[in-house]
Order: sequence, then structure tokens, then C-alpha cells
Amino acid sequence: MPIPTEVADLLADRRFGITFPCASGCQMRFIHERKDYGQFYSYAKHGGVREAVQQAIKDNQALCARYRRRKSNGRPSFRVNEKNRSNTGVNGVTGSSYFDSRRQKTYFRYQARWQDSNGKARIRSFMLVEPSTADQKLHTLRTAIHFRKQWEQALDQFQPQRYQLWKSRRLYEDGQPLLPHSFWQKPRHAGPSAFSREASGIQLG
Repeated sequence: MPIPTEVADLLADRRFGITFPCASGCQMRFIHERKDYGQFYSYAKHGGVREAVQQAIKDNQALCARYRRRKSNGRPSFRVNEKNRSNTGVNGVTGSSYFDSRRQKTYFRYQARWQDSNGKARIRSFMLVEPSTADQKLHTLRTAIHFRKQWEQALDQFQPQRYQLWKSRRLYEDGQPLLPHSFWQKPRHAGPSAFSREASGIQLG
């Protein structure tokens, strides 16, 4: 079932593992080491749809706080052994170019490292065919950074599927606005210096 309209604002940016399997309640899933710590939240028991979803969100956040910290120093476990995996200034995000001899094309890609709910290391690539414009590179970089940051916040509850829309929307901005219709047109003249000037102004934190 779709998200009820009365709680759409609560789940606009993050789903907290919440789904709506029936009309009488919602289900919150939280997977840690292949065990589901979530539960079903009855609307009748919690006093309404919004109240049930708010409780599910609260419980999900509590589970995140409980299982996402290392006992020794309290730091998030995903930061272990990732200090040098970046050439962009953002931990876990790298950029590189490569030539595809089969297609006879040069690509530039930004890659974001993350882990799925089973702890398996994965890489999400966001690619451009060269030559590309400064705006295209900047959009791709900001998308990769947003992907990584969203995973760091959500971890096991992260939903990478939403980034299938990255070539049509600015997922890193409020409201996820559509890109201009002509955004992906090939440039007449490449302008790497313009990209460097714009990229230097991104807030990477």
C-alpha cells in the first residue's frame, strides 16, 4: 500500500524501514546481523495512523543508536578502515576517468562506497560520457556525495533505489527538483576550469 497522506511529511526524506502492508497498521523493519528487530504498529492501539508511524520512527531511531555504535569509542562502525578512500575531500567518494575500448568512449565517474544490510561492501557509480559540462560534473559529484551521506545516516535502512532518478532530478536539494530538459546536451566546448571553480564552493561536510 502507498504511504498515507497524513504521514507523507514524516517519511519524505527517509522511510525508517516503514511499510504499509494493510489498512490497519504499519510495519517497521530493522535488520541487524540478519535479525529483524522491527514490529507491527496497529493504528487502533496507538491512537491513529500518525501516532503509530511516529512511534515506529522513534523505535527505529532508538535501534539505530543502539546498534550503530562501537563500544570502545562510540564512533560509527562504517568509518573503520576508510580514511584514504577518497580523492574528492569526502570520505568514501572518489572520482576517476577511464576509456572503454569496446565502445570507444571516455567516461568520468564518481563512485560512492557503502554496505548493504548484510554488511557486504558495495560501490555505486555515477557516470558521464566525455566531453561533459561543468554543470554535469558538478551535479554528478553532488549526487555521489548525497548518496554517501544518506547511507551514513540510514545504514541498514538505506534505500539506494531512489538514486535511479539521479539523471532527471537533483536528489540533493529540497523537493528534489527536476533537471532542465536540455541539461544532458553535449557541450560545444568543454570547460573544466569552470567546474573547478564551482566544485570548490560545495559544502562537503
